[in-house]
Amino acid sequence: MQDNSIPGLNKSTTRVILISAGVLLGWSAWSSFRQSGPMSASIITFGLYAFYWLYAIRTKNPLVQRLMIFGTIAGILELITDHYLVETIDSLVYPGKEPMIWNSPVYMPFAWSNVILQLSFIGVLLTKRFGLPRASIILCIAGGMYIPTYEHLAKDAGWWWYNFNTPMLFNAPVYVIICEALISLSLPFLLNYSEHHKLGKTFLLGVVEGIWILISAWLAFTIVNL
Repeated sequence: MQDNSIPGLNKSTTRVILISAGVLLGWSAWSSFRQSGPMSASIITFGLYAFYWLYAIRTKNPLVQRLMIFGTIAGILELITDHYLVETIDSLVYPGKEPMIWNSPVYMPFAWSNVILQLSFIGVLLTKRFGLPRASIILCIAGGMYIPTYEHLAKDAGWWWYNFNTPMLFNAPVYVIICEALISLSLPFLLNYSEHHKLGKTFLLGVVEGIWILISAWLAFTIVNL
């Protein structure tokens, strides 16, 4: 049944997004258990990114199309944040055994796009049910737990890891958990704004989100390491 208030939000798309999120989490856990190395990150990232675009185009789903544009732009700009984490504060480490863009693996912008799409879609669902303020708080808490799960799994998978020069919770720095909670906090507001404006606004909001990722990383690291 189509939800007419938000074009593209329907039961079948919700199932697709939630199942794909489960597939990504399962693949990450399997890769961690098998210590699969960077190639497994590239396979799931590019495969899932292509799947989302194919789904968006084939079903002509405006919501998924909007989220893919938003996530892709934010993911590309996240390369700046990666540079900050790798070079400026010497925290994030990549194995360097895969093709790189600047300080990041080639797959990284698309990995961010995939996760941002998943969290953003959930944010849309939460906003529809609970309203914008509560949706933002719920997603902030959920994102602070969900994304760092990949940080924990990534180390054993050989995808990336962190230097122990900052307080840690298992394999994830505390500042990363706070950073990713702040990133998630912003999503319902930005996507709610996007839904009520023309598609061109989504490009701009992707830029805003990419900048917010960097601000969140800097702010979280500064607070934790005072």
